[in-house]
Amino acid sequence: MNYRLLGEKIKRLRRNKGLTQEALAEKTNLTPSYIGQIERGERKLSVETLVQIGNILGASFDYLLQSDPRAKYDSALDELAAAFRGRTQNEIKMIIEVGRTIFKHSK
Repeated sequence: MNYRLLGEKIKRLRRNKGLTQEALAEKTNLTPSYIGQIERGERKLSVETLVQIGNILGASFDYLLQSDPRAKYDSALDELAAAFRGRTQNEIKMIIEVGRTIFKHSK
């Protein structure tokens, strides 16, 4: 198991939920430093802890462990969702149009 990739996924999901490491630690009865170690891939975690974190973050056990090419796609979508958080509808439309323009001219 690649704990670094798992940790990165947990970190993305946590941020997308608007949670700090401290908030996730409180919900899981773990320490913030332990959460940080998990997110950096420095700490192995039990199945029980992984399921608990997944439940809090709204991610299935399978999703957390998947390492196929779709994970990169899902990761990109997670990053976009985080970038759009707190933006107005007009800002989001403008960002999408800029992206379309870039893609159109990069072919």
